[in-house]
Amino acid sequence: MRGFPGGIQHMPYFEALSEMEEDTPEWRSTSAGLVTLRLFDKWVTDDASAVAADLWTTRAVRDAIAEIQLWDPIRAVLTSMVDAMERSLEIRMAVIAPRLMAYGRSLEFEGKWPLAADVYRTVLSHTHPVDDAEIVVSSNMRLGACLRLLAQWAEAEEAYITAGEVAELTGDVMNVLRSRIAEANVAMDRGNLPDAESILDETLHQASGPELAEVRALALQDRAHVAHLRGDYELSIRMAYEALSGLKGSTARDRALAGLATSFAELGVRSAARDAYLILAATAQEQYVRWAAIINLMEIAGLDQMEPAFEQYRKELSEAAFPPGLAAQYHFYVAQGYRLFGKIDLALAELERSVEIAAAHQINQVLIRAEKTISEIRAGEKFKRGAKIEVPSPMAHVAAAVRDMRLAAGVAG
Repeated sequence: MRGFPGGIQHMPYFEALSEMEEDTPEWRSTSAGLVTLRLFDKWVTDDASAVAADLWTTRAVRDAIAEIQLWDPIRAVLTSMVDAMERSLEIRMAVIAPRLMAYGRSLEFEGKWPLAADVYRTVLSHTHPVDDAEIVVSSNMRLGACLRLLAQWAEAEEAYITAGEVAELTGDVMNVLRSRIAEANVAMDRGNLPDAESILDETLHQASGPELAEVRALALQDRAHVAHLRGDYELSIRMAYEALSGLKGSTARDRALAGLATSFAELGVRSAARDAYLILAATAQEQYVRWAAIINLMEIAGLDQMEPAFEQYRKELSEAAFPPGLAAQYHFYVAQGYRLFGKIDLALAELERSVEIAAAHQINQVLIRAEKTISEIRAGEKFKRGAKIEVPSPMAHVAAAVRDMRLAAGVAG
């Protein structure tokens, strides 16, 4: 079980609130989350019946929650947590944990990964790896996902390994394999493609049988990403498309579609890539996926010499609170666009910012590309803009399916 780094509970909330303008909708939502978590701390460590009897404290928490906008899903989740604590006369994590997990996921969807990580750590600090195995596994998996996005690779890997160990203790084969897939993602983040490929190939071999079909699809999706990083874009597209048909969750399908789009873009089939990114920018559940899609639409606009569209996307993203990986990519692709439009001084400034972020967080692939681009510019080399090509016939059915998805979603081209 994990405690709280630094000894102060919910420090990410205090840090976030200190950076917000007081009494804004975001401040009120974050403040309500903090006081609800502190009520939970009291409930789980002191006496459940005492919390139920402490009407002044629970009323104050409810008043804070009532300040959240009516349409914010966090309002209902926090209310449900307080309701459950008031009704429960004994401490039972099984009652509260699903609500805490739902709160964490809501924060993830909004791109508030430090807060979500704090929520998952809160769950883990009060659960038992055997008695609460299912909760421990899911909390560690979500914690690892948040830490990956925050470029905290070692901590993310530790969370995934813990999830796998607990799943193995209880004979939960599906989550053992899911944890291995997640470890492969950390290896990819660190640029260790051979390790990631080995883990994923082993997982695909083990994920046989209809009961593991979705896990196999998840492994196939990430194996497609390895193929992409190795430059085998047609293989990546075939794998991602096969994975897409086996994935049930909307977030997993969004990521498979993103993989398809990125490989189409690398092949030069920018029409199919643009279709997929437009779908994601408009419909993806997770803020991260929407941001990534818009960054890629910005890149395509630059490559196609569509400066007004490039500027529109750049401005839309300029105030975004990106996690480190996306921040490094954003500045890299802004630089690429500026280079294409002949704004070399602006391009160099953006590249230097990309290098700074990538170096600080060991985002090695972006760091190498950004430093190489700086060297090319200073050597007077021109940017070699890849040609826009038609869809190769083996990929035509995939591109057509993506176009049909965009039309069915009602997203303009």
